[in-house]
Amino acid sequence: MTTYSAKSIDELPTLWDGFAKLVRAGLEITAFGANIMDLPPDYSTRSHDESESGQQELYVALHGSGSVDIDGVPLPLDTDHLVRVDAGTARVLSSGPDGLRVLCIGGVPGGAYVPPHWSSTGD
Repeated sequence: MTTYSAKSIDELPTLWDGFAKLVRAGLEITAFGANIMDLPPDYSTRSHDESESGQQELYVALHGSGSVDIDGVPLPLDTDHLVRVDAGTARVLSSGPDGLRVLCIGGVPGGAYVPPHWSSTGD
């Protein structure tokens, strides 16, 4: 029985031309969701709210800076700031002029984690 898994970020499976690195799938994590997203400079994602999945999400900047925008309010996201967002709350991730590498961790409070199909395969 394997009790650990370790890989470099570059060894993880990817989606969307390398925009997303599948941490959960790459390290065979079953308890929660985890992905790394590499946002290019001055980029914003589409708004999403995780109401379907019920997931609470934690955003941790690994490199660069940006924000998590909620109701038009930019919450700083850099190596000194973390942001947690509950399901049902719309959010947009935005990068600054140097781009942003962000670790996204998600799970359903009080429930078992069920990974979305797209997060299991990679390109």
